[in-house]
Amino acid sequence: MYKYFISILFVLFSVFSFAQGKNEISTDSITYKKSYGLRAGIDIASLIRTGIDPEYTGFQILADYRLTDRLYIAGELGNESLDRTSESVDYESTGQFLKAGVDYNFYQNWLEMDNMIYGGARLGFANFSQTLTRYDYNVDNNYFPIFTNAVDREFSGLNMVWIEIQLGIKVEVLNNLYVMANFQLKRRLTENAPSNFANLYAPGFGRTFDTGNIGVGYAYGIMYRIPFFKK
Repeated sequence: MYKYFISILFVLFSVFSFAQGKNEISTDSITYKKSYGLRAGIDIASLIRTGIDPEYTGFQILADYRLTDRLYIAGELGNESLDRTSESVDYESTGQFLKAGVDYNFYQNWLEMDNMIYGGARLGFANFSQTLTRYDYNVDNNYFPIFTNAVDREFSGLNMVWIEIQLGIKVEVLNNLYVMANFQLKRRLTENAPSNFANLYAPGFGRTFDTGNIGVGYAYGIMYRIPFFKK
């Protein structure tokens, strides 16, 4: 899926550059009022993955609200389900997540442009359940047979908290209509996991690893701003 993200990001940067060149006009004698309002949309990446990955189902809502010329409050709300079958373990993880934080626009817009090259920070929370279907015992010596334990046990009431850094762009392609893409770097802070089994996948965070607390992700989607006022 990362190759699709890179392709979308390249297209958005191309559109962004074209829009910048088209709107490079003097603002010395003109005052342009910026729109303030709720911008909301959906993550197309999770919908595409739902369509092509039979083990995954997901949906995510994106939103932000402009506080100042460059500062926004922002967040994401969604649900994910991963029914994974692998060589050593079969499991299903399903639940909801919420991410909230701020975005800062580093790009200086020209007259009548409303694009973003932004950096953002999020605090994420996921509430989910995990069903362990079967797992293989870890055997270091390949001469001995590998024993499989079929358990089919559900662990509910699980949760995870993490911090997340985002880098991305939002480009206005039509009046109040935007396309966006971002890359996410995450660090797990706390989690509630089964006493005798680890969390393997957390909605909103993604796959977890025994070797560290770091995760990565991405999103690309479409958003629409409902303008409340201008100033």
